[in-house]
Amino acid sequence: MDATDDTGATSSTPTDGGSPPPQAPSHSLGPDAVAILSTEHWSLLSSRSLIWSEAMNRSTVFLSLLSATMVALALLADTNDFGRRTTTLALVLLPIVLLLGVVTHVRLVQINSEEVRTMLAMNRLRNAYLEIAPDLRPYFSTGFHDDERGLAASYLMSGTRRMRPWRQFLQAMATLVATVDAVLAATIVVIAVQAAGASTGLTVVAGVLVFLPVWVALVFAQRQALHPLRRIAPRFPSPPEGP
Repeated sequence: MDATDDTGATSSTPTDGGSPPPQAPSHSLGPDAVAILSTEHWSLLSSRSLIWSEAMNRSTVFLSLLSATMVALALLADTNDFGRRTTTLALVLLPIVLLLGVVTHVRLVQINSEEVRTMLAMNRLRNAYLEIAPDLRPYFSTGFHDDERGLAASYLMSGTRRMRPWRQFLQAMATLVATVDAVLAATIVVIAVQAAGASTGLTVVAGVLVFLPVWVALVFAQRQALHPLRRIAPRFPSPPEGP
């Protein structure tokens, strides 16, 4: 039986065994926000896993083909003392491997850029999580702002407030592939110059003059592509640093 107040109106207080009325969420994102944000977060995690799986597969294919080519050339050189036949085969196979290496490097740079954008997207979702449950902030180790500081907190997780582009580039798989590509380009030129009868000094100079520009060009293109923050305005910037 429903309870009544002094005026005779029926009270809305549930009786024993009844369920309480639903409460409105304390945030402005709606009652389904957590489910929607979680679905988007898992989608981004899946995308990140797929692109890094592709990066590893592409790098493995390139390095495996390079190893097989080197072994084939070494076996052929062992039989004819690196004669004309070996030189001809090297000048045919190595440019093909170099082309695959350049394509692999370009795709790795794209993957790195996609991963940075994915990290920024996940930072935005964490910002929404904290809007729903602000008391959870001490438990977040990754960033929740989509600017450089937030990206550094998520990408590096080292407590730094700034990205270190060159340090990260030198440790990246794309830089390793760029270095191998530069060595391949220099090797092709060295073999061609030697086949033309050039001296040892000229051969070394030609190799160095090819390696350095190719390596610098590839790494510079990589560095330029990995700066999406230059073209993306943050939606949830970090608060100003204190004095």
